[in-house]
Amino acid sequence: MTADVYPFDMAFLTRVANRMVNEVRGINPVTYDVASKPPGTIEWE
Repeated sequence: MTADVYPFDMAFLTRVANRMVNEVRGINPVTYDVASKPPGTIEWE
C-alpha cells in the first residue's frame, strides 16, 4: 500500500502548526510526515 504526499502550501502548514501549539494544551511539536508508505506513519503512532 502506498500514499501520495499532498502538496500543502507552507504558509498553511505554518498557520495550522502555530494554532495547534498555541491553542491546544499539551501539543508540541507538530510534524508533517512525508513518507510515501504507511509504515512511515505507523512509526509515529
